Amino acid sequence: MGEVLVRAFGYTVAARYLDNSEKMVRERYSHIEAGELDDVATEGLSELDDIRL
Repeated sequence: MGEVLVRAFGYTVAARYLDNSEKMVRERYSHIEAGELDDVATEGLSELDDIRL
């Protein structure tokens, strides 16, 4: 349930619903943010490739 809350509402709101600290929620669900950052980096690199063509 925690992962669903983080994805839908972010860490702060999820922490409130889960009755945990935001720090604890961020540590537990850090893979979500890492995946999102990976997607942003991949998209940015793809855009650079398109510009070079």
